[in-house]
Amino acid sequence: MRAVRSTVSEGVRVASEVLTRATRSSAVRFLIAGVLSFVADAGLLYVLHGLLHVWLPLATALAFAGAFVVNFGLNRVWAFQAGGAVGRQLFRYVCLVVANLFATVALVSGLAALGLPYLVAKACATALLAVVNYVVSRKWIFL
Repeated sequence: MRAVRSTVSEGVRVASEVLTRATRSSAVRFLIAGVLSFVADAGLLYVLHGLLHVWLPLATALAFAGAFVVNFGLNRVWAFQAGGAVGRQLFRYVCLVVANLFATVALVSGLAALGLPYLVAKACATALLAVVNYVVSRKWIFL
């Protein structure tokens, strides 16, 4: 039994060390913040529409707004560990979100028109914009 505990303990220590090293990178923290924001968005949508029966368009908008707050907060405080004026960063972040909306619509529509299935087009647009968003966030929003 002692050997099992020792093995488990060593496994936990190694996993903790790997996680600590991995999260030293702002890119990894940015990715984790994005995943957590998606979970917040989907979770809020489920609670609002699935459990509370809020009208779907309103529930979707509220869930998006909640995820927006989660994403901005995680990126500012954790991913980029930014100080400075919150108002300026928030304004720039909103500009990025609006630009993402237009870019996503254009990319998904364009790639679908070229023959890609729309969900593949959405995945491609999301991957491309994630890279762009990281660079913009690091160099312009959360300096």
